[in-house]
Amino acid sequence: MAQRGEALRHRRGRGMRRVLFAALTCSLATSLLVACGMTATGNTVTLWMYPVISDPVKSREFWEKVEAGFEARNGVDLRVELQPWAGRQEKLGAALMSGSGPDVVLLQPDMIPQYVAQHALQPVDGSQRGERKFRPSAVTALTMQGQAYGVPIYQTVTTTVYNRKVFAEAGITELPRTWDEIKAAAPRLAARGVPVLDYSGSTEETLNLTFYPLLWQAGGSVFSPDGERSAFSSPEGVAALRFLVDLKSMNGLPRDATTRRSSLKDYPVATGRAAMAHAATDAEARNVIAAIGRENTAIGLPLQHKTRATFGTPGALSLSRTAPSAAKQLLTYLSSPEVVEELCARSGFFPPWSDPATPTDEVDRSFTEALPFAFAGDTHPQARKTMSLLAPHIQAALLGEKTPEQALAEAAVEVDGILGGN
Repeated sequence: MAQRGEALRHRRGRGMRRVLFAALTCSLATSLLVACGMTATGNTVTLWMYPVISDPVKSREFWEKVEAGFEARNGVDLRVELQPWAGRQEKLGAALMSGSGPDVVLLQPDMIPQYVAQHALQPVDGSQRGERKFRPSAVTALTMQGQAYGVPIYQTVTTTVYNRKVFAEAGITELPRTWDEIKAAAPRLAARGVPVLDYSGSTEETLNLTFYPLLWQAGGSVFSPDGERSAFSSPEGVAALRFLVDLKSMNGLPRDATTRRSSLKDYPVATGRAAMAHAATDAEARNVIAAIGRENTAIGLPLQHKTRATFGTPGALSLSRTAPSAAKQLLTYLSSPEVVEELCARSGFFPPWSDPATPTDEVDRSFTEALPFAFAGDTHPQARKTMSLLAPHIQAALLGEKTPEQALAEAAVEVDGILGGN
């Protein structure tokens, strides 16, 4: 992020390709290999990887080194196929269900339950035992029915980013940290033609980076605790959507907020066309700094309403149901500190360890402070489908076609209609 969406959001890659590899020296503890029972040679393992490293050249270089290092260490043929974010779920779902897909694949927690329910994945077992402990929240997000279905290799987090300059020009010296403070600041900024809050309401946007953080801050959730029905049409959900609708009526959202897609290239907070963002990525924060200067940029904790919460998720490697035993060797190798820390340094994401690394600069420090409030979302086999059903109703409320109550109630009927078939 520019990685929003999948790994925070869909980015376009250069399509699937086999990467031919150079050299990397990277050692693993023998105990890790023994724990996984790996002695295979002559096997072939296929990994589907996505543009976690946004620069195509740097991404290709990194995965070339990984392939060579793994093969030299384990005597197993590794085939890394770099895939685009676009069309990811459709292509991957078809491949996994047909048994023709990858042995190891990068997934986010909200994708895993549907594949587990379809018996397309196998547990990762002892591959999570290593030299460093993973963040408990990451392990929980990747666990279903007491079994882990993913090994974390990075952690994302979003938080609040401000254009301090436009606040100062409106005579606002105390940056808003709560919903009430945002609503109080909205009229003064609107009088100068600046919306207080950036929002991307296109139905193609992931709700994890738009509506859901507000839902969580209101104390709400997407699904009931037993997962048998929706929960977003609760008073908490209505409060979150009402907050957005009220801001729009006060000119507190961009004029095209109902249909706009997010873009790092034309980021409103960086251009002064919005005063703040509530779920910004590290890359977006750095973009604002590059555009208006560090002195005019502020990075705060996630917003507070009933609670403080934001979106942040582990990126994890999962095993297909047909993966050979050597695939667990690959999980152990890719989750080693040497590989993980280089991946995170190149991608701008954070290591998944419970003891965070020392921040490299002030931006990383600010985002590290937001990590305790990161939530990977409501995991459910129908999580992705629920987003696609809910998003148009949120858009309709922002367009003034429905009240927040009507929009969420109608969406709940549709979502509850699919939950009976989990």
